[in-house]
Amino acid sequence: MNNFLEPKVTKNYKDEIRHIGFELEFANIDIKDVLSILEEKFDFNVKKINNYLYKIISKYGDFTLELDFELLTQQKIKKNAKDLSNKVGINIKEKDIENIEKMIGDLSKDIVPYEISTPPLPLDEVSIIHSIIKELAKNHAKGTKHKIYYAFGLHINVEVISLEVESLLSYTRAYLILQNYINKDAKIDLARKITPFIDNFKNDYIKHVLDKSYNPSIDEFIEDYLKFNPTRNRSLDLLPILAFINEDKVRAKLPKEKIKPRPAFHYRLSNSMIGNEGWEISEEWNRWILVENLANDKESLEFLSKEYLTHLDNIINLTTWHGKVESWLNH
Repeated sequence: MNNFLEPKVTKNYKDEIRHIGFELEFANIDIKDVLSILEEKFDFNVKKINNYLYKIISKYGDFTLELDFELLTQQKIKKNAKDLSNKVGINIKEKDIENIEKMIGDLSKDIVPYEISTPPLPLDEVSIIHSIIKELAKNHAKGTKHKIYYAFGLHINVEVISLEVESLLSYTRAYLILQNYINKDAKIDLARKITPFIDNFKNDYIKHVLDKSYNPSIDEFIEDYLKFNPTRNRSLDLLPILAFINEDKVRAKLPKEKIKPRPAFHYRLSNSMIGNEGWEISEEWNRWILVENLANDKESLEFLSKEYLTHLDNIINLTTWHGKVESWLNH
């Protein structure tokens, strides 16, 4: 696994090896070069959906490579042009539409990232994403720190060990306790902080969940999450796993939100540091391991829940709290 740390629990809710998926944003490289790397270096097969969206077929499952811009990947320009043609009777040529798409694509390349999404990878084979990133970096792909406005991210989809509410609650509590510490340790880029996509959980939800008396059923847990967090814009997005468990309840509350039900936590916080000397994706995964360790340490979880509630009530400065977290890490 290269430098990827192994979680305490390696089996999923079906008692099979856990799977991890990655979504990596980057720029400064032509999409044709990315496709060449995937074909020639890794022997993957490319299936073109359109000029800005490709399926990459591999023994691990299907990767996706796309320009992260729905106007192009979903061919909305073409669809809108056809609708307009039908309404007003003007014949808009296919070549003209393609030229418009190319112009918008060229103009957006310096702002909108490309994104590679992996299939769920078995825990003992996640090093393939390390190898792909290494090749992209050799070909000058760049991430978050390359330009001040590159608010590019790395998302990690971590398969759950259980669908039971007790386990989901433990992981949620662990993340709430550690979110500020991880944010500081990862040096989250300012361009990403000022976007709404990776907001921390608010204190009202943290206090509600960390309260020792909070012992919800799975339905109550889902309802509370949706009440306090009616958005996927959290640094740890629980909507995919909650929709996997009860999609009707989630969709009823958030009918227009883009949610892909899956048995995984959607960890959205990390910078995409591709192109930075010495950076490895395992650094970001290993920060998630802090959550894994705390979630599966009942005694420490109870203690730090109580301590963090005191911290919130007394408005202790973050430096003091970070010191307490480091004491736990070193115990």
